[in-house]
Amino acid sequence: MEKVAIALVLVAVGKATAYGPDTMNRVVENRVGWGQLDLSQSHVGYVALADEKYLNSRVLLELPTGEIVGPFLVADCGAEHDQEHLNEIGFGVDLSYELAEKYLEDPRTPLHGVKVWLIEENADIRIQMQ
Repeated sequence: MEKVAIALVLVAVGKATAYGPDTMNRVVENRVGWGQLDLSQSHVGYVALADEKYLNSRVLLELPTGEIVGPFLVADCGAEHDQEHLNEIGFGVDLSYELAEKYLEDPRTPLHGVKVWLIEENADIRIQMQ
């Protein structure tokens, strides 16, 4: 078995909110069609982050309980004109509806204090905390 060194980089801390039912599935379908997502990467669901630079990356989520879940594929991002608003509201991550049903008490209610860890592969093994 080949070993891959990874780094975990904290890229967001904030509230987790949910996409509506089937919304993320349509986003994924579109982004695959546009050649923006590589679904062959190991992942167990889809999320959206504010910053476009993380599109097609894999992340782990650290829930307020300390539980770490994932890896999730970043399948969507905030529009450029929404970035200021996302910062103001303390946005951390959007979950697919399926993930929200699993990790949020109520998919309509944000979960505050979620940490988003970017998985950087082929890096020196380290954990970077900010």
